[in-house]
Amino acid sequence: MFEKGEYIIYGNNGVCEVQDYMQADEPDNHRIYYVLAPIRSKGSTIFSPVDNQKVFMRRVMTKEEAKELLKGIPEYEDIEIPNVRAQEQQYKELLQNCDCTDSIRLIKALYARKEQREAAGRKITAIDEKYLFLAKDSLINELAIALEMDVEQVDQLLAEKMKASQKL
Repeated sequence: MFEKGEYIIYGNNGVCEVQDYMQADEPDNHRIYYVLAPIRSKGSTIFSPVDNQKVFMRRVMTKEEAKELLKGIPEYEDIEIPNVRAQEQQYKELLQNCDCTDSIRLIKALYARKEQREAAGRKITAIDEKYLFLAKDSLINELAIALEMDVEQVDQLLAEKMKASQKL
């Protein structure tokens, strides 16, 4: 079980704070639920069974893990997007894993695609823009918690690391 006050990743909702536990009020339901506060949606509350097997839950990475993740950005390979028709499904699958390395690989690939399109005088596609935002948002919020930094600072740091890795 996660502790009160601990930050966790809760599926596609991203970083949530475990605020409390509660037991169901129903007579035939004796399950215990987490009371979660999503960082992205201030004022929202999620109630999730502690034994939930449908939604991926894990602890937010540690400060050391976050530093290692950022340091490793140049080594992470971009994802291959062989079939344009299947790209959105591929993006969804990568984000559903809640794996930070996959998020970085996706962000790197989408940054590269964005630069290529801009160099050709075209805009980034709506699908690419959507998943770039989702991948960055989730990763930046987790890194901000782990590194004890503001989201804006982490966004800038991540952008710098991505640009530096593109030049290698």
